[in-house]
Amino acid sequence: MKLNILKQVMMNKVLYSLIPIIIFSIYLFGWRVLTVILFTNIVSYLSEWIMIRKKPNGKVSMAVFVTGTLLALTLPPSIPFWIAGVGAVVAIIFGKMVFGGFGANIFNPAIVGRTFIYISFPQAMTVKWITPFTSFPGGLVKWGGGINSNLITSASPMSAITEGINEPISNLLLGLIPGSMGETSAILIVLAGIYLVFTKTAKWQAITSCIISFLIFSFIFNPENAFFSLLSGGILFGSVFMITDPISMSKTKQGIWIYGVIVGFLTVFIRRFSLFTEGFMFALLLGNTFMPIIDYIITKITTKKVKQAA
Repeated sequence: MKLNILKQVMMNKVLYSLIPIIIFSIYLFGWRVLTVILFTNIVSYLSEWIMIRKKPNGKVSMAVFVTGTLLALTLPPSIPFWIAGVGAVVAIIFGKMVFGGFGANIFNPAIVGRTFIYISFPQAMTVKWITPFTSFPGGLVKWGGGINSNLITSASPMSAITEGINEPISNLLLGLIPGSMGETSAILIVLAGIYLVFTKTAKWQAITSCIISFLIFSFIFNPENAFFSLLSGGILFGSVFMITDPISMSKTKQGIWIYGVIVGFLTVFIRRFSLFTEGFMFALLLGNTFMPIIDYIITKITTKKVKQAA
């Protein structure tokens, strides 16, 4: 099978920004991390290839590897390969191809895949969290596991915060905590965000509005743990890599700010008032749902003002 890939420079930059996060994840949890990432990328590629193989000049988009990588990095290090594969199939086929392929999807494909397996396989997604290696060479010389390959923590940092237990700030910033493979290190995620904004790959307005909204409503609903909540779970990773997806985000300048505010608020609201400790993925899907309507209203109002001014 010939690899017929549509080159996309912007997607390459996203993948470049993820390299330090992937390396650090291997250090924390072992080389199994890399095999999961490779597996989700292979499944993602095959899923899209199957859907476009009979189309004239059909090419698999480079974005498929961004989806596969982002999906893998939002999963626990102990995730079974077959569950990760199911997530990749759902992400590409039902989150992207059913809408017409690259550029036509209204939802972020990686979040569609993660949400599906989060709901379908809660035991694998929410219960078992591996304690990471914290001293060199860590997982760089290990296949998997953590300080003790048999040691599984009972809760992620987000769950611990819900129970009133906070990790040290230094551990949250550095990423020396249990969690999803790519969501632990706040410092690396922020640096990746700076790179994406600097290279004009991601819009800073979406990142800023989401994080500010999240902090404001966190201080309203849960002031004691607002800052801890920002550094725990998927909100920071999602604000940098998910909400900035140019296809599923708002297409108007005002809409981008509204989009970020909605996702930030809904993340806090879902975390605070639902049974789900991690609300970002549901918040993002809801934001994706309403953005076409909001963009339509903004465009109508803008057009009307222009006509009146003329």
